[in-house]
Amino acid sequence: MTRPYVLDVSAFQPNATYYDFWQKWKARGVRGAIVKLTESTNWRNTYGAGQIAAAKHEGMQVSGYHFSRFRGNTSLAVAEANYAIATANSMGLPHGSVLVLDYEEKLGYRSSNTQAAIAFLNTVKNASFTPVFYSYSGMANLWDFEEIHRQTGAMLWIAAYPTMAGVTYPNYNYFPGISNYIGAWQFSDNFYGEHIDASVDLTGVFTQMTQEKITSGGHLDSVSFDGNGMKVSGWFASDKAQGKQYSYIILTTKEGKELTRLNVVTHNRPDVAKTFPDIPGGGKSGFEAVFPYTSEMVGKKLHVIFRYTDDVSGNGNYTDYTSIIDLTKSAANLDSINTVVYKNKLRVSGWFATDYSLDNAYPFLILYDVDKKQEVQRIQASQGKRPDVQKAYPDIYGAIDSGFTGEFDYGANLVGRKLQVIARWSDDEQHGEGNRTDYWFDPFNGPAMPVIDGKTETEVLVHSFNAEEVKNGLISLKFK
Repeated sequence: MTRPYVLDVSAFQPNATYYDFWQKWKARGVRGAIVKLTESTNWRNTYGAGQIAAAKHEGMQVSGYHFSRFRGNTSLAVAEANYAIATANSMGLPHGSVLVLDYEEKLGYRSSNTQAAIAFLNTVKNASFTPVFYSYSGMANLWDFEEIHRQTGAMLWIAAYPTMAGVTYPNYNYFPGISNYIGAWQFSDNFYGEHIDASVDLTGVFTQMTQEKITSGGHLDSVSFDGNGMKVSGWFASDKAQGKQYSYIILTTKEGKELTRLNVVTHNRPDVAKTFPDIPGGGKSGFEAVFPYTSEMVGKKLHVIFRYTDDVSGNGNYTDYTSIIDLTKSAANLDSINTVVYKNKLRVSGWFATDYSLDNAYPFLILYDVDKKQEVQRIQASQGKRPDVQKAYPDIYGAIDSGFTGEFDYGANLVGRKLQVIARWSDDEQHGEGNRTDYWFDPFNGPAMPVIDGKTETEVLVHSFNAEEVKNGLISLKFK
């Protein structure tokens, strides 16, 4: 009998976000995808959500994995597990799916490594994911898998490569039978000579899991800013919420330090009840709250926890859904660069929105000489309202006030030079130094100054124009 194959992919396979990637491997017998989600508590696969969606679209059973860095540290193992769980939720990995602990650090002691792995896998299990332990057969002296399995129920996904050359099928003469609980064997990192990891699924853990009823689920729908603060909304429902009459939204750092919490009243979500009919309470599972945006949050990736509890203070017996709020975002656009002849100025306008502008509240513009690698001039920018930016980027702080305009001194010595505009938010009102956040726009060649000699005529086709006298008989023309 030919057993199904499974591919594991990471940020090294960005093309795994395309349907045809999985179509090709499906034709070769691949039936499952294991997507790298996280590493330690500070790295996420930026392609992960797309890879999960593409694999699911092509009928693959999808799992996730976390590359660990906790060694034998149990408390860090729990923190990494929560980071992986939050990321799995945010990337659309369904509850009940496999979430793998990838343990590859050849360090530490067998007993502490084993206990840390157990803590990670049980945290995953308690969050309604299926725990699996992955490592290399040559590392078996660094952990006790029989004890790991006894305490967590996790299966073993073992790696052992008979050859580093390209292969198209596993050589079972080299199967590493080091446990009775091996669910899958990663037999190559060069499947079909394409330098991609391949495993054979021996038990169906990655390709044929029985689909159980979904009785718990949630989603962080949106994070948005307005004049009132940071609005968080989503939903969470669970069979474990019965008898827990209080609802909270809690914000913590990724390390688990609580920043704030609010008691909320859940609201109706008929869409959830329709989509997940087996989850009790789905019809009234909506969570929503507005939090002050504080300096303690700026530049961090926070955990947002939707909680049901039997304790009026939000502690006691509880069940949680955890996702991630990214407060490190920036976006910008340089809308126009124009020369102003009668002033010998270079006028620039655009917008720069960033979550960091809460603390760095003063806007500056810098003109930079790319070839000389030096600043030409720095000016304070004029701010402007940009409701279009706020509509496009509601999840970035200060988007409504992100507009800027400014005029640099501009002479013949800059014409044709390779220049760059830098938009800056700084906490230094006078000089634009101190703590700051920059956005470097694409370089451009300094535009030529139009010739105004009182004799030369220039014809320009425009859609509309506006003319006004500025000084000494000169007329300012603005046209589109």
